[in-house]
Amino acid sequence: MAKIRLSGPLISATTTAANRMKIKRAQHWLSLNLGLYVLIAGIELLVGWQTHAAVLLADGENNVTGSFATILLLVGLHFAAKPSDAYHVEGHWQFESLAVFLSGLSMVLVGLNCIWLALRQTWSVWQLGRGTLSGIVLYPAGASAVILLVEAGLNHWQGQRFSDSALLASAQDYFSDAVTSGVTVLALCLTMVTHWPLIDTLSAVGLGSYICWTGGQILSRSAAKLSNGFDPERQVGIAALILTVPGVQGIKAVHGRYVGDSIVLELAIQVAPQLTVTDTVRLRQQLCQRLASQESLLYCWIEFWPS
Repeated sequence: MAKIRLSGPLISATTTAANRMKIKRAQHWLSLNLGLYVLIAGIELLVGWQTHAAVLLADGENNVTGSFATILLLVGLHFAAKPSDAYHVEGHWQFESLAVFLSGLSMVLVGLNCIWLALRQTWSVWQLGRGTLSGIVLYPAGASAVILLVEAGLNHWQGQRFSDSALLASAQDYFSDAVTSGVTVLALCLTMVTHWPLIDTLSAVGLGSYICWTGGQILSRSAAKLSNGFDPERQVGIAALILTVPGVQGIKAVHGRYVGDSIVLELAIQVAPQLTVTDTVRLRQQLCQRLASQESLLYCWIEFWPS
């Protein structure tokens, strides 16, 4: 009786090595992000508590969310970098997508908390009034806006350069936080000029809503990956690329899914009926090489059908 030997899929060593290098690079950037978030959030919360500036407190809480989201991304990247095992033959790359999903969820929850606290403070100000704000509240919010905008640009540049979803999510988080801090400065200026404290508290409600919207965007994209969704336009592009390979006479099916930032493809290809097994093996190698030149391909299953 022939022996049965089971093996995992033909994982691309090149893609795996590139993913591990990308994770190390992302961990370096995210560690820097975490330090900045903790510093900025601590200063804003301290000044906000002392001056009772609702919008500054909301901005500080938003940056606390950024710190928590960065920790989630770092933990997710740590597990994603683990080698494959008997239960995870494709590797642990989905931990990165899961971490991005949780970071988006944390943003939504903190945004809702900001809205709730701001509404309570709005009611309190409406009933009891509040004294004028000190000009000191402008400094932490202004510094936060400038620093976070620079970091958003750097993270976006690195994320686009290396197709890293963790850094792109971090860049979006940074940009939303920079906008939040900028609006905080504007709201505080208007509050001090008009002496109408409701501008401060109502701006905090608006910032909380913006935080929820940004978190929802991150949630939506990461959920699509985790639920085996695949971009239809990307699928069409892959099909067009396959048809450029000599020997391919048609396509019956193209199914793709995300594994972290890489993709797994399952293809049904139509070829000439007279092709031998050796010919189809050679054609498979050509297909994988062509796809890997354009996509971050982890592996590819191919069925051959007579045309």
